[in-house]
Amino acid sequence: MTVEVERAVAVRDPDAVAASPVVTRRRNRERLHALDGLRGVAAFLVVLHHVLLIAQPVSQPPGEPAVLSGWWWLERTPLKLLTAGHEAVIVFFVLSGVVVVLPALRRVDFSWPGLVVSRVVRLMLPAWAAIVFATALLLLVPRVPQQVTGGSWLAGQVQSDWSWQRLVVEFSLMGNSVPYNNVLWTLKWEFLFSLLLPGFLVVAVLLHRWWLPTGLLAVGLGVAGTVGGIEALEYLPVFFLGTLIAVRLRAIEGWSESRRAKRLLAVILPASLLLLVIEFLLAPVVPEGSDGSHALIGLEALGGAGVVVVAGAATGFRRFLEGRVPQFLGRISFSLYLVHLPVLATITWIVGDWNWPIAAAVGIPLAVLTGWGFFRVVEKPLHKVARSAKRGASRAVERYVRSDRTV
Repeated sequence: MTVEVERAVAVRDPDAVAASPVVTRRRNRERLHALDGLRGVAAFLVVLHHVLLIAQPVSQPPGEPAVLSGWWWLERTPLKLLTAGHEAVIVFFVLSGVVVVLPALRRVDFSWPGLVVSRVVRLMLPAWAAIVFATALLLLVPRVPQQVTGGSWLAGQVQSDWSWQRLVVEFSLMGNSVPYNNVLWTLKWEFLFSLLLPGFLVVAVLLHRWWLPTGLLAVGLGVAGTVGGIEALEYLPVFFLGTLIAVRLRAIEGWSESRRAKRLLAVILPASLLLLVIEFLLAPVVPEGSDGSHALIGLEALGGAGVVVVAGAATGFRRFLEGRVPQFLGRISFSLYLVHLPVLATITWIVGDWNWPIAAAVGIPLAVLTGWGFFRVVEKPLHKVARSAKRGASRAVERYVRSDRTV
């Protein structure tokens, strides 16, 4: 998703910048490509995460991986970042909190009804198309149980038989899982955030001067939600962290130009990345499923926020994300996210999960190619529809308000 960030023509006092939460209009605009690139990298990590899940029942020995073994390197070292799927979703949520809020900060007369309608078109319609795509693959390629390991993630979490009743339920996207394409569970939280955005924005603007305690409070609520098994408390504070970053974005960019800030950001990035996978790194001493493990999962939100801050600042990481490959992945990131799992699952059911290297070698490039095609055929045209729907909803509400006043 592309973000437009408006910079001041002249350099201003950092304290004055920090005190102004609303991004004003200016002639010189610059698209913050780094956030697009970060979304693309995160989407590709979700693909690798699902490849790992497909390979796991066949290639991972039972119990704790032996030190220096292949699985130990993948699960107990920072290399886990290469397959950190849930953690990439946390980054998605923080990014949504940033990019959805920025247009509202640019205009005092921003249309909230228009935003909701636009988000429905841009999120729900592509998701419905992805469910149709996944269902078509399911009907074309029968899911023979013998082709995957019994009790594996693929056998239990991805739909293997046809049921029109179940399909109707899936189109609501409000369940905790969407077996026809189970990555779509995240859209429920995206929709809820869209509805709660005005409140989130008001709180972020009011408390933007106290951004550090406010952000830490949001992280604390997320940890409490994770430990307590309260999903709304686990995920919605993550979006709020993105909202707070959006309100502070100009201040972050101005601050990041200083030499001292660059040194600090060079520490924040690796620390944030480690926080994203801290649960895996400490698994030998903090057992999986314990309250301590859940607390570490809750801290992923802080890591995700740190990564987004560094991506939005003037750093080498930002320049990397503005490169050609991250930008391509960023352009198709939502489409890649929507269609990659049906592609990987179908290839795996054809060759068998014991041939997961073949499934990965064929499925990963095919998923990227399918994501690009889905973007061109489905997602990109719907961007225009979303803009038209946004304008139409805004005008309809405005006409209603005016007519009500004349009664």
